Amino acid sequence: MRRLAAAALLAVAIAGCGGGSERSQQTSPSPAAKHTDKQLIRGWLAALNAGDYVSAASFFARGAIVQQAEVFRLRDRAAAERFNSRLPCKGTLGKVRDEGRTSLADFHLRRGPGGNCHGLVQVRFTIRDGKFTEWRQLPEPSGNVV
Repeated sequence: MRRLAAAALLAVAIAGCGGGSERSQQTSPSPAAKHTDKQLIRGWLAALNAGDYVSAASFFARGAIVQQAEVFRLRDRAAAERFNSRLPCKGTLGKVRDEGRTSLADFHLRRGPGGNCHGLVQVRFTIRDGKFTEWRQLPEPSGNVV
């Protein structure tokens, strides 16, 4: 659980850093659809890095699925705030790969509120209408330690 939380916090920290490919514009007519997945992920990380868990929570859709060691739903904004506030690591955003319906983001972990963190974490995002509907941390490649 600590690794997963670290990965999530790392992801937020990554918002202001490097990138990869960007997803083409979504078909939804909503204003949020004008943002690429990469831009949304960066915005979430910026909020997380700033310790602004209310803003970080705003990137998650109501009922969003989060998967780390276990799968659970963020039933409301308060649950999304708790999830974001409990991420122990910060990080730097690496590549963001457009996978069609999802985007896969690499996060290089670093020290955060939970202590020393390092390694690479990948999170697969499903984004609809400018909100994260799924946030799934992939199993860590061997050799990475959080």
